[in-house]
Amino acid sequence: MQMVKYHLQRVADCAPTGWKAAIAEHLAGAITKEGQQPNIPEWVQAWDKLQQIADFDAAYGDAARLNLSDYEICTWAKQLAAQVDEFMDGCELARFSLAERGQALTMMLRTTGALTIEDLVGLFKFKDGDTPQDKDRKVDAAIKRSSDDSWWRRKLRRLVARVVEAGAIRLGMVNMAKGRYISHGGLVRRQAQIKRNTEALQRSLYRNEAGQVYTLAELAALSTANPLVRGGELMTRIRGAEEYADSHGHVGLFITLTLPSKFHPVTIRAGKTRHNKKYKGATPRDGQEWLRDTWAKARAKLARLGVKIYGLRVAEPHHDGTPHWHALLWTESQADAITLEATLHHYWLAEDGQERGAQDNRVCIKHMDRGGAAGYVAKYIAKSVGHVALTDHQDLVNGDQIKMEFGEETSQGHQRVDAWAACWGIRQFQTIGMPSVTAWRELRRVSKDQLDLFNQEGDLQTMSAYRACHRQGNLRADWRVFMEAMGGHALKRHEWHLRTVTTMVEEGQVNRYGEAVEVGRIVGLTPQRGRMCGRWLVSRRIAWMPVANESSTHAAHAFKTKTENPNAAGQAQSASMAPVRQALPAAWTGFNNCTARLTHGLRKALFGREDDEESDWNDPDGQVMPKRHQRVKVSPFLQLIEADERRAA
Repeated sequence: MQMVKYHLQRVADCAPTGWKAAIAEHLAGAITKEGQQPNIPEWVQAWDKLQQIADFDAAYGDAARLNLSDYEICTWAKQLAAQVDEFMDGCELARFSLAERGQALTMMLRTTGALTIEDLVGLFKFKDGDTPQDKDRKVDAAIKRSSDDSWWRRKLRRLVARVVEAGAIRLGMVNMAKGRYISHGGLVRRQAQIKRNTEALQRSLYRNEAGQVYTLAELAALSTANPLVRGGELMTRIRGAEEYADSHGHVGLFITLTLPSKFHPVTIRAGKTRHNKKYKGATPRDGQEWLRDTWAKARAKLARLGVKIYGLRVAEPHHDGTPHWHALLWTESQADAITLEATLHHYWLAEDGQERGAQDNRVCIKHMDRGGAAGYVAKYIAKSVGHVALTDHQDLVNGDQIKMEFGEETSQGHQRVDAWAACWGIRQFQTIGMPSVTAWRELRRVSKDQLDLFNQEGDLQTMSAYRACHRQGNLRADWRVFMEAMGGHALKRHEWHLRTVTTMVEEGQVNRYGEAVEVGRIVGLTPQRGRMCGRWLVSRRIAWMPVANESSTHAAHAFKTKTENPNAAGQAQSASMAPVRQALPAAWTGFNNCTARLTHGLRKALFGREDDEESDWNDPDGQVMPKRHQRVKVSPFLQLIEADERRAA
């Protein structure tokens, strides 16, 4: 029994600080009192207890080993990157081929215990049909990645967070009686990450072409990275989808989808939490993948039956961290709604559908009244992004609504939901069958003067979409009108009216790991059909560059108008940097509004057209022209040379 005490103390000492009480409770029977079992020899009792401790160590040993601070994670990342670099140098000296180096790297990375099988597969990115040259390039990129400590930091932070949090869940430290949604350690880890990110954003300065300098924190506050902005945008889309559905007479359903019992580590009986005997150690990530895969099967079946659906789904945690979904969906008819219900019940009850409560609670569907959709989903959006009007959190357990008590942490409910989603990589909000929100956001950035030509050419859909994205006096932005202008609902990607366009990728352009860049950055939109097909609406006309060696206090608020502060041009400059320019006045030419520098129109004007261009075989309506009608393309320089030759002759 002395060995039992020794190993029990060893396990407790290696475990995270917050686990001490949970370990004592979990292994409470590891040491028995003398004389409690007089008929069983002491060595038999000791053997049983040692086996119990060994099982616990096997289940939670990784969590204890990986209970690292962020400083320790960064140090480990540097060590791993240096070891990979040294190992690859040795392979190169041994004259290994790239394929052999890739195999050696795989064997080495497996011994580190820092990467999962999915990480290794994602590192090399091999695909069926890759040529030997493609595989060599991917191996070279994998070597560069695994020699980069910043890449290791990202992987290790995710590994540590998930392994330690999984151990806390299995120990019963995440439930309504203790840490709700996520353990206390997981919440602290997420708050430290947010603090690091905030400090990094405040230190990072970017200058635009007009000479204005902003911190990334100021720019992020204006984007959907701001929870208030993100929540407002989500409610605008839900309200617009509801108005669209009501105008078309569609049927609305509010659906709650939960997981089988084996995914829940804790059950509630008579208001008390108990360990679930059916629980096999699944993580919230495993539960999310089950929901996602089952939903994919249901959607495929609905597509085969011709049922069109659209709406929004929200991923939310139960009190014990197990995910469940709320979905706000519309169908075109009552018959389609009945088909949707039957399909969801079929797939969600296909696994463990006969267990107690599955028929009643696995799938819960409510038919919505007209005009009530936003109210159904508003509290779930507020619960996930945070809202001052939301004072309590509700959880659905066995069909009953249970109020979550946070005590002094009342204001931290949405922070715990955010920490839960960040830890397990769960996408909280996803729209279904609605136009891309990226097109909505980019269209809001387009300047009004670019629409003049679209108005003259009678492109009413683009004009309507543009007006829907912007406030018009007292009229707010209208997602319903935007959906109508984009073509409606439940369309394929190539069927929406507007799509995003990206800059042309230069030949030979690679990223920091030597991989070819295949897609440029988004710079605007273009209609996919009609007379204006191919015409760009530029949404990002100002280039931004990082500013080095300047103080983080040199932010946008330091820039005032020339009348307010005549010396504004020099306020954001460092002694070692050139003076920062004031914001440039409005250009007297239309160059800033043209797409020449983005579509390489100037290059075409100077060096001629290429052999194959879309406009050569498309008429103004976007229809393909017969080859005999395609224009012959001659470079302007060739034309000059031919003219000189004719004059000489």
